[in-house]
Amino acid sequence: MPRHLFFPLRHIIPIVFALFVTACAGPQTGEEDASAVTGRAATSLLARADTHVQAGQWEQAAALLERALRIEPRNAWLWHHLATVRFRQGRYAQAVSLANKSNSLAPGDTVLREKNRRLVEQARQAAARS
Repeated sequence: MPRHLFFPLRHIIPIVFALFVTACAGPQTGEEDASAVTGRAATSLLARADTHVQAGQWEQAAALLERALRIEPRNAWLWHHLATVRFRQGRYAQAVSLANKSNSLAPGDTVLREKNRRLVEQARQAAARS
């Protein structure tokens, strides 16, 4: 075989190795937020959703988060963000359910689990008052 066919492999192998090592690095710390654990498309949707949250536009934020979850359905942080939006909409039972879903996807993320625990507690208290 001609030598020039093997030239690209010399450059590709270190990249593949780096990707493999990164993938095997283990779970991320709980101090990271959703933007740190999402892909580019979901990160963009999360940023747009955050803009709507800051403007109090809950339905638009929820729609964007639901789109992000269709891309990354196992992203516990996205589920948490959607739970927070549903809480702010007064959909307390749904907020509890979504926070529990988030917890089920992040058994080792103590920071996220604590945020979900507080959200569930607040949602249950708010539901009892209404």
